[in-house]
Amino acid sequence: MVLDTDVCVDGEHKPGANVTIAGVDFFELREEYDHADPSQEPRSLGSTGTACASADDASACKATLTSLRSDGWRVKSWGNDVPRHRYGVTTKGNDVTAITSLAGLTSAIATVDSPAAAALLAVAEGANHVVCGKPNVKKTATGWQVLVQNGIACGEGTSRKEEILAVTTDGKITIEQSTVIEEGQGGCAIGRRPEGLVAHAATECADPVGRFFAAAAHLEAASVFSFERLTEELVALGAPEELVAASRASRDDEVRHARMTAKMARRFGGAPAKAEVAPATKRTTLEIALENATEGCVRETYGALVAHRQAKTANDRAIRRMMQTIAEDETKHAGLAWDVAAWLEPQLTTDERLLVDDARRRALADLRAELAIEPDADLRARAGMPEAAAALALLDALDADFIAAA
Repeated sequence: MVLDTDVCVDGEHKPGANVTIAGVDFFELREEYDHADPSQEPRSLGSTGTACASADDASACKATLTSLRSDGWRVKSWGNDVPRHRYGVTTKGNDVTAITSLAGLTSAIATVDSPAAAALLAVAEGANHVVCGKPNVKKTATGWQVLVQNGIACGEGTSRKEEILAVTTDGKITIEQSTVIEEGQGGCAIGRRPEGLVAHAATECADPVGRFFAAAAHLEAASVFSFERLTEELVALGAPEELVAASRASRDDEVRHARMTAKMARRFGGAPAKAEVAPATKRTTLEIALENATEGCVRETYGALVAHRQAKTANDRAIRRMMQTIAEDETKHAGLAWDVAAWLEPQLTTDERLLVDDARRRALADLRAELAIEPDADLRARAGMPEAAAALALLDALDADFIAAA
């Protein structure tokens, strides 16, 4: 099936951009998680127009727009009952209005007569995002085909998929084709994953703790490649010696972590898969900064928080001792990520720094969705993994203390 149109701009799709919604000055598609603190701003997935452009008092209009919240429509298309919802907001003159249903959004669009409108509905309905970097939309006799990514590759039984959605001109959406591109594993929310990591199916093990630490060992081994590459790049960029030395030390830490978690996995019947990573290519400074922002500033920092919690709450004494060592090391790795960001990001252009900020935000949103899935009860008790509500609270603390201040 050959698609022929790319609705992305500069490699990114902003739902709502280039979509005409009659009679309004501004439209924005938002997403929220049901547990979220009311003071936390919803995530903007994309917008079109100028907010409060024709309002008598633009400041008052914008304040109302910022504070507006809606239950909207529940999104379940990731294959799990992730507690999140999406909704639209519009402004027209002094009026600020929520679009609370997919039917309401379809009605506002009227006829789905453009690639951008079809892509907007595909994301509004629940797709993770439109796949950029290649043609992703095609006109058909009944409407449009849209290439999206769906799912979560985090946790047993989960998977990430590329899907072709059929979107009719009256807004009906069906899945025409679905291809699994990554199988989920336990422990995936922690660690610095290298680019080109070959995905492996979850290890076969009856004990959830064995499966968890087998997956953790695989990711710890993969992190060795991440730090080897980062060290080489820091040297090539002329980074301060303390950053280079910290990166080398982090690589050695990950070797030890891989051995420790593999031993723990085997204790519970798990067998870690070998970490396989595609050959590395030369990256730009921006590409290095983007990976550091997502894998280091977000995932490693969160991983350090979880490791400290496991060290305190795991019922198994051996797991507590191991996680205390890992927690101390991962705290240093998280600190390195933020130190690299502080040194590297000022070298970027203003537009590039905005891309990095957005990447951090997107990584935070992706991680939030992964953590909303409740872990196995045995894993919570014996290994100290936090239940979904506690995990999300840890992530909120990370967001408030680090990401928001970045």
